[in-house]
This record gives sequence, structure tokens and C-alpha cells, in this order.
Amino acid sequence: MADPRSETCCFSGYRIEKMPFPADDTAAVGALSAALDHAVAQAAARGYIRFLSGMSTGFDLWAAEAVLRARARLPVQLLCAVPFDRQADRYPPVWKRAFNRCLLEADRVYSLSRRYYAGCYAARNRFMVDGSSLLICYYDGRPGGTAQTVRMARQAGMEIQNLADGQLDLFGTAVL
Repeated sequence: MADPRSETCCFSGYRIEKMPFPADDTAAVGALSAALDHAVAQAAARGYIRFLSGMSTGFDLWAAEAVLRARARLPVQLLCAVPFDRQADRYPPVWKRAFNRCLLEADRVYSLSRRYYAGCYAARNRFMVDGSSLLICYYDGRPGGTAQTVRMARQAGMEIQNLADGQLDLFGTAVL
């Protein structure tokens, strides 16, 4: 039996407020959604069947939606890694609807803590990295949770596919 990590991909990217474009920039959101659709299809063609989303606003939820779109034509599964129950309570309504729809349509939901605690997002990131062999991310060098996840993935020897315009150099900064 194959190691499940060899068939599992996780996502990491910026929350909507850190993305380099606003959520209502339909051209930018459309381009990123198309890139996510392509990345999911490519990963599926390589044998990845499980896709883990951390379910934050912005990149995580766009990635989850890409998996749901792909599932209509490919044998892929959406797995949701929720850092704590009620994660979406403070999301704006549009993001809360996307979050709830993805949870309802997910193949599996992992709720990692009953309540918020300092470090729960880092624990979610570690959970995703430990269970995957491919990271599809949107990372342009800014500090935060995505940078932390990229570092964890590098340390684990994972393949990293960065959908940001810049590419990571050997020192972990973005080359724009």
C-alpha cells in the first residue's frame, strides 16, 4: 500500500487582506482561479488524489473551490483542515458562505481544536505538511503563516509549486 502522503497535496497562501489584489478584482481572482485549476489538474495527472485546504479566506478557499470544480471530472478529494471550531465566525458573509459550502462538499473535515489558542494556525500548518508530499502555494516572500508553511515544507523535503508571480530563490525570498 502506498504512503498516503505520496497522493496528498496541501495548499498555503495569503488571506484575502494580504493578497496583492482586492477580492473584487475579478480579473486577478479569475487568473488565480485558472492557475489553481491548472495546478490541481496537473497534480491529479501525477497521481495526487487528496487535496488539503486550511480554509482561511483568500487563497485557501479559492484552492478548495478549485478542488471542488476538478472533482466534477477527476477522481480527487477535498480535505479541510480547520484549525479550530468556529474558524469562520468572523469572516465576512461572502467568505463564510464559501467556507460553509466547502465544508459541506468536502470528502473529509479535520477539526484540530475545539477552540482558538495561540499557535493553532501553526499546528494546522504542521498537520497539513506532515500529511502531504506536495505544497501548492501563493508566496511572494512576506512573513507570516504562508512563509512558515513554506519553511516547514522545505525542511520536510516536499515539492513546492509557487503560483505567485515571483519564484523562490535558494534563500527563501521572492525573486520578482
